[in-house]
Amino acid sequence: MKAVYINSAIPEKEAKWRFCFPENIMMENAAAALEKEVLSFEPKNVIVFCGRGNNGGDGYALSRRIFGKVKNVLVVSFGEPATEEAALQKKMCLSVGVRITGAEEWSGIVQDSLNLSSFDVIVDCIFGTGFHGVLPQDAKSALEWANVQPAARIACDVPSGMCFAADKTVTMGALKTVLFKDEVKDFAGDIVVADLGISSSVFESCAEPDGYLIEEKDIKLPVRTKKSVHKGDFGHVCVVLGEKAGAGIIAGTAALRFGAGFVSVLQNDFSGQKFAMSPELMVSEDFPEKTTAVLIGSGLGRSEAAENAVQRAVDFVLNMQNPAVVLDADFFYSRNLKPQLEKLNSCQGARVILTPHPKELCALVNALNLKIENLPPEKNEESGGKYSLSDVVNFRFEFGKAFSVKFPNITLVAKGANTYIFSGKKAFICDKGENSLAKAGSGDVLAGLCAALLAQGYSARDAALTAVYAHASASEKFEYNFECTPFGLIGRISDL
Repeated sequence: MKAVYINSAIPEKEAKWRFCFPENIMMENAAAALEKEVLSFEPKNVIVFCGRGNNGGDGYALSRRIFGKVKNVLVVSFGEPATEEAALQKKMCLSVGVRITGAEEWSGIVQDSLNLSSFDVIVDCIFGTGFHGVLPQDAKSALEWANVQPAARIACDVPSGMCFAADKTVTMGALKTVLFKDEVKDFAGDIVVADLGISSSVFESCAEPDGYLIEEKDIKLPVRTKKSVHKGDFGHVCVVLGEKAGAGIIAGTAALRFGAGFVSVLQNDFSGQKFAMSPELMVSEDFPEKTTAVLIGSGLGRSEAAENAVQRAVDFVLNMQNPAVVLDADFFYSRNLKPQLEKLNSCQGARVILTPHPKELCALVNALNLKIENLPPEKNEESGGKYSLSDVVNFRFEFGKAFSVKFPNITLVAKGANTYIFSGKKAFICDKGENSLAKAGSGDVLAGLCAALLAQGYSARDAALTAVYAHASASEKFEYNFECTPFGLIGRISDL
């Protein structure tokens, strides 16, 4: 797994002190990493946007390093350097002959000698992770111009203001959580971690990571190795059906595909609903005696019958020999959500996974009255003192951490363009997955995969990590991203 930080300035500061690393050496190494990526495009003409901070210093150092290796280098300065190191890099840049112009005049100057469209590579070194607020208009205009040019685009550390649509982001020292926010997925491009003169392992020893990026080597597929076995050796999943029985059937089919030995679907009293059942799934009127994992929420609904089904399922789980449950979808609107989670969290040895999408996560956050630092809930009549959906999406990582503090024994899978997993004191990120997953039923597949692994004896954490990664990887196997369906997704689970 790769370490991820909310603020990489903390380990960077420690590294400077512990290993006697001055800022200018780190800046030179950052520029060298940028140089490698820029030259990989074999450009003739390069334009570098430089801000006032040390991101701008990286840009000045880059421009000096590639001067003479490419035909033309132009630096556009968005204000005078605000740090000593950046000022020195600008001075060195000028001394070798790099052309530097101000933001207010650059386009006119360029047009005198070089057509704007002839730039092969555009490098964004305006703002880094320390930037907050609204982009200045001159920077915004320049980045918007860059986004429509037929050129390769490289961001230094992070895309400035999440406005620069980078093909590649060279992030310094370590990965940052901001690079895995949902809205950033369309701006970061491919992410490359540049070391600043010390190895990643040494850098990470300077501060505890805030999370970890999941890699293929970190997952544990349920591959069967023992030959003398029977279906009972691989667990029994019971899926509680609800108002939309199809969702539960999708989840049950996914569970069977991912190794569960048995899958039963539990019918409840939902207005006498009849549904064509897959012959692969067993139908039951009560929880099977040898159930090893329960899934509830998929297509459940929010009626009184649904409330009763939730209570019945939770009571059953609490009395299981080895309690294991996946809670999905409509569960997050249950009137008794908080006391039910409190019981499950305190249940000895219980393996519990929650799989909310952003709207369901918002309902969960507000039902549990979670709070995060420096972000008060909305104080208006319409919201009723609740957090908005946009707040929860923007601060999904922080809310996930807050949930884990209150419920350390429950694993939370916060779905999104990038999916976050919170388990105990650890946070994990899966950055795989395609927009093909934005289709009804995809979440039911994931819930079924989680349940299958719990049924086979996985810990909640290992089940969540493996299921999320497998689910995301399967979404990448379609030739056309619009053709993904839940059963098509299930069919590609084995193509890992």
